[in-house]
Parts: sequence; structure tokens; C-alpha cells
Amino acid sequence: MSFFDLTLPVENGMTYYPGDPEPRIARVEGEPPWMVSELHLGSHTGTHMDAARHYIPGATPIDGYPVTRFVVPGVVVAALGLADDQPITWEMVEPGLARLPVGGAAVLFTGWDRHFRDEHCLRHPYFTAETARGLADAGAGIVGIDAMSHDSSVQNTTHVHETLLGRGVLLVENLTGLEQLEPGRLYRFAFLPLRLTGLDGSPVRAIAWEE
Repeated sequence: MSFFDLTLPVENGMTYYPGDPEPRIARVEGEPPWMVSELHLGSHTGTHMDAARHYIPGATPIDGYPVTRFVVPGVVVAALGLADDQPITWEMVEPGLARLPVGGAAVLFTGWDRHFRDEHCLRHPYFTAETARGLADAGAGIVGIDAMSHDSSVQNTTHVHETLLGRGVLLVENLTGLEQLEPGRLYRFAFLPLRLTGLDGSPVRAIAWEE
């Protein structure tokens, strides 16, 4: 069985969303040879999951979901060759969802993770409102993307988070390495957040494998 790591490294100097806390990692001085590190992270640092509470006031926090929501079958949908801030239309996405199980993961492969450390990172493609509605109607339980947001960071849109989180669909952002997976093929995905009481999201270790 082959496992595929789809997670960005968390490290000093990494890219983070404007306005979020800057990730910082420092060693805590202690009695040798013990080693302990101090972490300063936002709940949406690196590869992370958005709970409904991230956008919907009073909605489910990240620790309010059963662990079965985080380990699901799903498919990768390729939408490559997109330009800066280009909308991802429903026509681009729908054909790749033929094998999506109800409650499964629809993972968008744009290749935008190559820009994680350059000036294009915030000019990523984004979902149209129709695409967001289509994914919810198709039964997706998790929607992932290899970019900093499903919404447009250039235009500061919110329709994707409003629609998908509002309909109980979890969002995973800043995935990487999706070129390892074959679009349309059924995989098992795990997006495991920390059990953070009452919070709006969490960094995750994202992996995929074939059963």
C-alpha cells in the first residue's frame, strides 16, 4: 500500500495568510538532553481545515465533528493551466466528480502550490458560486484545494465559505503534492485536525492512499 503526503511543512519563514498570526517555532531552553519547542501558530497555518465556525457564527467548531468526518474516500479533480485569479467554473469540475461518494472528498488539483513562496500565492484560482453550490449538491463532505483559499483572495470574496461551510461541508486549504495522485481515481483521504476545543479550524496532516 502506498501512502502520499499532501501536507506543507510548518516552519519558520513559511508563507501565511495576511492578517493571520505569523508562524514561529523556537526551542525552549531546558535541562539537557531534553528538547522541547514552543509553537506560535494560527488555526489556519499551512495545510489546514476550516470548521463551519470559521465563517458561520455559532456553528460547529473543529472539535465538534466525529473523527469519521476526517477519514473519507474521495477523488482528485484536475483544473490545471489556470491564470492568476481565474475562476474555477462548474464545467471544469463536474466531469471529474463521477466517482465521488456521498460524504467523500473532492480535492481540486490546480498546481498552485508551486507558488506558495512567491508573489502569486494570493492570486490563486477560486471557485465560482455555481461551483460551490454544485459541490454541495454533489454530496461532497470535504472540499480541498492546493491554494491558500477556495475564495478569491484578490477580490476578497466569501461566497465559497458561506455556501460550503453553511451546508456542513468542511474545507481543506494549502494542500500540496497532488500531482502524485491520478485524477478521477478513488483514494482514501485523511485530514486529521488537532482536537482544539471550540476553535474555528486546525492545521492538519493530510495523506492519501489506495485501498
